Amino acid sequence: MILVYRFLKSLLVSFFFILATYGGIKSAVAQTKNIELNVSFRSKIPENFDINKFRLNHPIKISIREVVNHLVSLRYKGTSLGSKEESAFLPVEIKKLAPILVKAFARVGPRKIIHIELKSKTGTTVADIFSFRNYLSWRFESIHGQTFFQKNNARAWNIFAWELIPQKGQLYYKSSSNKRLHKNWMVAKLQLPVAETKEGASMESSDFIESGNSGKQMNPALEVKLRQLKHLYEQGLIEEEEYKIQQKNLFEKLF
Repeated sequence: MILVYRFLKSLLVSFFFILATYGGIKSAVAQTKNIELNVSFRSKIPENFDINKFRLNHPIKISIREVVNHLVSLRYKGTSLGSKEESAFLPVEIKKLAPILVKAFARVGPRKIIHIELKSKTGTTVADIFSFRNYLSWRFESIHGQTFFQKNNARAWNIFAWELIPQKGQLYYKSSSNKRLHKNWMVAKLQLPVAETKEGASMESSDFIESGNSGKQMNPALEVKLRQLKHLYEQGLIEEEEYKIQQKNLFEKLF
């Protein structure tokens, strides 16, 4: 009887997990279908910055969880009155971008940088990414359709439309010539601390998938899938160790 119970228990867990995973992947494909992503390798940074002085350590091996943590941590805020701090990348954009960046970091040459152009319903995000010493550099030209420099027609000069907001482990890039801070250019520790919420609670990459880190609507199928796993664990149908393994596998498959 005990053997039968264990068999049924294992069968039930597998059934729910497969059903939830299939639904989540199907939904993820639908959401990322309308995102256009172009990734290329370049030897120059705009504004005549000498890329050679950074002593790039490409290629590098970086896990998908580390990449996701970096993407989650990148935040910006408009310079106009009343602007609110927002994520530089939406959850669905991270889902599309993260696995491709992992491959790009593994393939980029020692004299090249990674250039991305990501088009979604919110507009185009353009950025240059590279690694030097124990840091990752993120330099943005535009975020969600807003370029960093915008022309002020009234005064006929360029103004800053937004600025990145440094989080723990991040600093603005400072020019060595004039000591100017570049607020569209973030230098982050390669081993970046886990991103934190506004309330100060630590946030794992898997937590980001479950609860979200922006005001945008999250993937409903993904929420159902994680809730089903959590329900099985709370009902005592699976052990804590198995719950964590299934959650980790689910996360990796979705990304």
